[in-house]
Amino acid sequence: MTNSEILDIIKEIVFYVSGIRTLTMDTDFVKDLALNSLDVANMVAAFEERFQVRIPVTDVWKMAQVRDVVEYIQNWDQVSGLPGRTEK
Repeated sequence: MTNSEILDIIKEIVFYVSGIRTLTMDTDFVKDLALNSLDVANMVAAFEERFQVRIPVTDVWKMAQVRDVVEYIQNWDQVSGLPGRTEK
Protein backbone atom coordinates (compact mmCIF):
# COMPACT_ATOMS: atom_id res chain seq x y z
CA MET A 1 0.00 0.00 0.00
CA THR A 2 1.37 3.42 -0.92
CA ASN A 3 1.59 6.43 1.38
CA SER A 4 -1.08 8.12 -0.72
CA GLU A 5 -3.47 5.17 -0.33
CA ILE A 6 -2.85 5.07 3.42
CA LEU A 7 -3.41 8.83 3.66
CA ASP A 8 -6.72 8.55 1.78
CA ILE A 9 -7.95 5.92 4.25
CA ILE A 10 -6.80 8.02 7.22
CA LYS A 11 -8.67 11.04 5.79
CA GLU A 12 -11.81 8.93 5.45
CA ILE A 13 -11.55 7.68 9.04
CA VAL A 14 -10.80 11.12 10.50
CA PHE A 15 -13.78 12.56 8.63
CA TYR A 16 -16.00 9.79 10.00
CA VAL A 17 -14.79 10.39 13.57
CA SER A 18 -14.51 14.19 13.55
CA GLY A 19 -16.28 15.61 10.51
CA ILE A 20 -13.02 17.27 9.46
CA ARG A 21 -11.99 16.83 5.83
CA THR A 22 -8.73 18.75 5.53
CA LEU A 23 -5.59 16.87 6.63
CA THR A 24 -1.92 17.09 5.81
CA MET A 25 0.90 14.81 6.83
CA ASP A 26 1.72 17.34 9.58
CA THR A 27 -1.80 17.52 11.04
CA ASP A 28 -1.74 16.80 14.77
CA PHE A 29 -4.79 14.87 15.92
CA VAL A 30 -5.10 16.60 19.29
CA LYS A 31 -3.53 20.03 18.74
CA ASP A 32 -4.92 20.75 15.26
CA LEU A 33 -8.15 18.74 15.26
CA ALA A 34 -8.95 19.01 18.99
CA LEU A 35 -9.81 15.31 19.19
CA ASN A 36 -10.55 14.07 22.70
CA SER A 37 -9.58 10.68 24.12
CA LEU A 38 -12.83 9.03 22.97
CA ASP A 39 -12.30 10.38 19.44
CA VAL A 40 -8.75 9.03 19.43
CA ALA A 41 -9.92 5.63 20.71
CA ASN A 42 -12.58 5.44 17.97
CA MET A 43 -10.06 6.51 15.36
CA VAL A 44 -7.51 3.89 16.45
CA ALA A 45 -10.19 1.18 16.43
CA ALA A 46 -11.07 2.20 12.88
CA PHE A 47 -7.37 2.14 11.88
CA GLU A 48 -7.06 -1.36 13.29
CA GLU A 49 -10.11 -2.56 11.39
CA ARG A 50 -9.32 -0.93 8.04
CA PHE A 51 -5.61 -1.78 8.02
CA GLN A 52 -6.04 -5.19 9.70
CA VAL A 53 -3.47 -4.43 12.41
CA ARG A 54 -3.40 -4.47 16.20
CA ILE A 55 -2.09 -1.20 17.65
CA PRO A 56 -0.91 -1.49 21.27
CA VAL A 57 -1.67 1.45 23.57
CA THR A 58 2.05 2.15 23.89
CA ASP A 59 2.17 2.74 20.13
CA VAL A 60 -0.96 4.91 20.08
CA TRP A 61 0.81 7.59 22.11
CA LYS A 62 3.54 7.73 19.46
CA MET A 63 1.01 8.61 16.73
CA ALA A 64 0.43 12.32 17.27
CA GLN A 65 0.41 13.34 13.61
CA VAL A 66 -0.99 11.89 10.41
CA ARG A 67 2.60 11.25 9.29
CA ASP A 68 3.14 8.97 12.32
CA VAL A 69 0.18 6.77 11.38
CA VAL A 70 1.25 6.54 7.73
CA GLU A 71 4.76 5.48 8.79
CA TYR A 72 3.38 3.01 11.34
CA ILE A 73 1.16 1.32 8.76
CA GLN A 74 3.96 1.31 6.15
CA ASN A 75 6.29 -0.32 8.66
CA TRP A 76 3.72 -2.76 10.06
CA ASP A 77 5.41 -5.80 8.50
CA GLN A 78 8.62 -4.91 10.32
CA VAL A 79 7.00 -4.40 13.73
CA SER A 80 4.30 -7.08 13.61
CA GLY A 81 6.67 -9.77 14.84
CA LEU A 82 7.54 -7.88 18.02
CA PRO A 83 5.89 -8.74 21.35
CA GLY A 84 2.43 -7.21 21.66
CA ARG A 85 2.10 -6.66 17.93
CA THR A 86 -0.02 -9.29 16.29
CA GLU A 87 -2.20 -9.26 13.23
CA LYS A 88 -5.94 -9.45 13.72
